[in-house]
Amino acid sequence: MKLRIATVAVASISMLAIPALAQDGATLFKTKCAMCHGDQGQGKPAMGAPKLVGTTKSVVDVLTKGGEPKAPHIKPMSTVTADQAAALAAFVKTLK
Repeated sequence: MKLRIATVAVASISMLAIPALAQDGATLFKTKCAMCHGDQGQGKPAMGAPKLVGTTKSVVDVLTKGGEPKAPHIKPMSTVTADQAAALAAFVKTLK
């Protein structure tokens, strides 16, 4: 019985955390991403910045591991922590 209650509590907290991550991600997005990817993630082709709306790439991997063909994502972004990358990824998933 205690295990079941604990499982429900953890699941409930997890569901509440996703909107919080997206909210924090929105602030981070505005300060770290929007200048290149647009305020709605629409991308800026003139800058060579792809749109993020509907992306299937792992935002967390791009930010924490790098590997993209163009700067600044060739290398991991040292100004973004793993928690911030997760928050940004959660926010990018909400973009439409």
